Amino acid sequence: MTVTALRESPRAPGRYAVTISDGRSFIVGVAALADSGATRVGATLGPDALALLVREAAISDLVALALGMLARGRRTRRELELRLRRKQPDLTLIDVALDRLAHSGVLSDEEVARAEAASRLRRGQAPTRVRQTLRSKGITGRDADAAVADAIADDGFDELTACRAAAEKRARSLAALEPVVARRRLIGFLQRRGFGGAAIRTILDEQRRKTEDP
Repeated sequence: MTVTALRESPRAPGRYAVTISDGRSFIVGVAALADSGATRVGATLGPDALALLVREAAISDLVALALGMLARGRRTRRELELRLRRKQPDLTLIDVALDRLAHSGVLSDEEVARAEAASRLRRGQAPTRVRQTLRSKGITGRDADAAVADAIADDGFDELTACRAAAEKRARSLAALEPVVARRRLIGFLQRRGFGGAAIRTILDEQRRKTEDP
């Protein structure tokens, strides 16, 4: 095989479109051009060089897809991997692509964990629930614990205050229900938010006393 065309990709600055004599085209970085020998039109490519171009083009596509996902919102490595697997069955290629993003600093589970923990605690989720959510996103237990601890230290978090605010807001939407039904649904809601039994009992007792007071 020989290189029949070589030009910088208009859609991916810094990457080059290499067309070979069988009509196939690959978009790769400068390093792949040098390693494969595809540095000029007319260059001859052996089987190993061609395989390298195929591999690098696949990795390049995965990196581009991952960057597009990251541009739309925070993603952990595990979340990106699951989405990329819909496009590419080769997990080795996905790992290489994600490793490159992590090495460049674009992908960081620790940063995602810190941002998610702070955001969710501010929205009133209990630390237990936040940790569970982070773990479900592929964050390690140690990183999840550290992120929640840092967020609490930075912003402060009082479980009873957060539980009270969540309960008061939810109770307003349950006001038309029978008291027993409303109480049951409120308990389920607070449990799903990750609040502990002691905090929930305290808040329910507060609400009960309010309704009993003349």
